[in-house]
Amino acid sequence: MVIKLGLAKEALFQTFDKARETESPFVFVKVNAEGTDEVIVIPAKSFDAKEQFYDKAYNNELVHVMNSKVCIRLVSYGVASDLYTII
Repeated sequence: MVIKLGLAKEALFQTFDKARETESPFVFVKVNAEGTDEVIVIPAKSFDAKEQFYDKAYNNELVHVMNSKVCIRLVSYGVASDLYTII
């Protein structure tokens, strides 16, 4: 499932929740960092820690609190082959 953002932080939290509910092995986060898109692959064992990190590091509009040129553009969850849907 791909969730495109312009959404609030709640969408990010919902993605982690759905990944846990469906026992998905990964959450994918596409970040735009100063004009370059990067995809971060988060394994299930790191969901809690990364969710806490994103909560502190990004505002409600998913813009980094220390650098307004860094933002989360898209979130998804699934298996490794699903990564191709967001690259």
